[in-house]
Parts: sequence; structure tokens; C-alpha cells
Amino acid sequence: MSFDNLKMAKSSKTSYINLRMFHKILNLSLLVFLLGIILFPVKPVWALMSHEEEARLGRQVLRMLREKARFVDDPEVVNYVEEVGRRIIAHIGPHYFPFKFYVLEDESLNAFAVPGGYIFVNTGLLEEIDREDELAGVLAHELAHVQARHLAKRIEKLSRLNIASAAVTIVGLLLGRGKMGQAIAVTSSALATTKALAYSRSDEEEADRLGFEYLTAAGYDPRGFIEVFNKIVRHRWLLSENVPSYLLTHPGTAERITYLESMIEYYHPKVNYRPDPFRLRRIQVRVRVLTHDAGSLVVRYREELRMSPEDPFLHYGLALALAKLRRFEEAAREMAFVIQKFPAKDDFRLDLAEIYFQAGRYQEALPILKRYVKRHPYRTGAKYFLARCYQETKEYEKALALFQKLKDKLADNSDFHYHLGRLYAALGKSGKAHYQFALHFQLEGESKVALYHLRQAYRKLPQGDPLRAKVVKKLEAAKVKPEG
Repeated sequence: MSFDNLKMAKSSKTSYINLRMFHKILNLSLLVFLLGIILFPVKPVWALMSHEEEARLGRQVLRMLREKARFVDDPEVVNYVEEVGRRIIAHIGPHYFPFKFYVLEDESLNAFAVPGGYIFVNTGLLEEIDREDELAGVLAHELAHVQARHLAKRIEKLSRLNIASAAVTIVGLLLGRGKMGQAIAVTSSALATTKALAYSRSDEEEADRLGFEYLTAAGYDPRGFIEVFNKIVRHRWLLSENVPSYLLTHPGTAERITYLESMIEYYHPKVNYRPDPFRLRRIQVRVRVLTHDAGSLVVRYREELRMSPEDPFLHYGLALALAKLRRFEEAAREMAFVIQKFPAKDDFRLDLAEIYFQAGRYQEALPILKRYVKRHPYRTGAKYFLARCYQETKEYEKALALFQKLKDKLADNSDFHYHLGRLYAALGKSGKAHYQFALHFQLEGESKVALYHLRQAYRKLPQGDPLRAKVVKKLEAAKVKPEG
């Protein structure tokens, strides 16, 4: 054998020995790894809640909040928050959930997002802001938390926390440190978990960065977010132990203000969207009247009008407060003054139509609403009042056509389902009427009454009706056997 052949043979033998040793080491390592998994199981760090679990958690939080908190269902208020949110959503890229916006009747300066794409804004925050950019900043930040799945990741780290416990803890966070929030946390033994679910500084930094991108892409002024943060900080000393949960769940406020200021200074974002300030002012007055005692407001507005008799928004607030007290003639006069001051602002005509509707003056409300809907076809509140006007004037088919168009937009509005149920009853469709009444009472937190109407819907709906299958699913979810 030549020297070269001998060298190649030795080399092949050495390679073979090395390969065998490598396989032995590999097999031993694999055995140790498998034994480690068996003896010391560890949840993989990359595992996250599935999107289905996130959606289920969000639905559970919403159900619990329906029972514990008060929602503002005024279509004009909710539609305003949603419009601001939708403008931002158009610039966030692909998302897993159909985002939904809710307004909670709560005086604290707070907003919160939960897995599943549910965004909650408190009336206290809406009343305190001075311009739409501030609301946009808060919503952009919350949308960023959902997009980055921050809360889902924190829940995943708490391996013993199931969806029901997570929902209880999140509701405690949402309701803040008031009596209701504390009661939920204590009864669920979730105080430590509450702290674990609070966002970290790194979560906040990422949400600030993403929110900044969304805001600037939508054309809003990112300084609005800094302004609302400063408002929240200023309210600390006013609220003593009832610190807004925004400060508890969103740490590092001062540092984040500095961070956002540096981003603005570095990027010099172009502000190319100028919201109508009158729209925000109108919504704020509506929120105030909806959430405060109307009698006290009438006294307050009349006193302020002595000092500023021409202030249109004082007249506007007085008109809404008087309407809430069912003093419709006075309310209509005050609203007419506002329209005279702002003849180009259609929204105040919509408010006058609402006053006419509440007073039962449907024939006066109808032409105003028809013109408004024609000029503003996207406005949910106007379409809803027009549908209700048609219903009260017994133009049932026209009313039903509008109700059908609104069913997705107002799916979480209990009054919508109640009146649609009345409409179906008037049309002789009792099965569908009972189903709508079931949805109404479900949203009102009256589960026993809702079950009664579901049973009635099952009995009244024809065998082949697809709605009957939905009723069966709801009854089975409530562990009730369909009968009839």
C-alpha cells in the first residue's frame, strides 16, 4: 500500500471513530434532554395564549364588566371614540382581532385594552381632555399593547392562572382601586397576580414607540399624548388613595414623557390632521349630562349663563339637561339658540331631532333625521334615531331595513335589541322578538330573564330557521336543555 493510500485509510478510520463518538455524545445529550423534560417539565418560553384563548378571555372580561360596571351606550359618544380609534387602526397593519370600543361611566382618568381587541375608555378621561389628539394618543398606546400582546405574554408567564382567574384580575385592574375593584381583587385572592399583570417599563416603552408610529401615520399630533400624561400626573394629589389605575398599570410616567419628547424632537412628525374641536366639546357636554344629576346641572348652567349669556355650549348643556328632565319645550328653545349660533354645524340639528323624538314629536324629527342621514350616512346615532322614528310612526319595513344595517354596529347596545324585539313583535315575528329580548337582558346582566326569552325563541322559531341553531348553542352554553 502506498503512503498516500495508507494515509487515506488512517484518515478514514479516524473519521469513522470520530463519527461514532459524535453519535454517542449526541444520543447521550438527547437522552439527558428528554429525561430533563420528563423529570423537570418546563413550559416553553415561546408559547403564548392562542388567539382563540385571547378572544375568549376578552369576552369573559366584557361579560363581567357588564355586571359590575356602568356602560355609556349613547351611540353618539361611543361612535366618536370608535371613529378616533378606527382612524388609528387604519395605520397599525395586520391585526388578529376586530377591535371594539366601549365607554365606561367612571370618573377616573383611565383607558385600558384587554386581549381580544377590547378597548375601554372612562368618561373621566373624555371629560378631562382638551383636544382629540390627547384621546388619539391614549387609544394608539392601548392598541399598541394589544398588537404587541403584552397582557397575553404576562398571563402566559403565570402558568397557574386560568382564563377565569385572569378575567377576574383584569376586571379588578380596570375598575381601579375603588371599592368595587378592591372587592373583586380580595374575593379572588388576586392581589399578587394584579401586580404581576401590570405592564413593565419595557412593555410601556414598546407601546409608546408603536403608538407614536400609529399616531404620526394617522396625522395626529403626538404632543397630545404628552399633554394627557401631564393631566394624569397632576390629578395624583387630588385623588389621594384613589390613584387612577392608568398610573398603576402604566408605570414610569415621568420617564416616558421625556422619552416621547425626545422622539418628537428627533423625528419632527408632520401633523396633517386637524380634528374639529366643536365635535369634542359636544361629546364632552353629552357625557357630562349623561353621567351627572340633570337637576343640579340645570341650576349650574343657568348660574353660568348669567355670567356668559351668549356661550353656546352652556345653552347646549342646558338643553340636554332639560330634555333629561323631560322639559322638552324649554330644551327645544335652548337647542334652537345653539343652532342659530352654529348654523353650519349639522350635529346640533341632530340633537334637536333627538329632543323632538323624546317628546313624541316624530313628524318634526323625521325630516331633520332624513336630511342628516343623507348628508352623513356613516353616523350610527342618526341612523338609529331615524329607525326609531320609523318604528314609532308604524313604518315598520323602513325601520327594519335600518335596524338590519345597524345590527353589527350596535350589537352591544341593549336598547337596540329591546326596540328591535318590539319591532319584530309588531311584525308578528315572535320567535325573533324573543331572541332580541334575550340579547337585551343578557347585556343588562339579567341572565334568568334572558334564558326565559331564549326558551320562548326556541319554541316559536320554525324548525328550519338558522336562528334556531344559534338559540340552541346559547342554551347549551348555559347548560339548559332546549324544550318545545
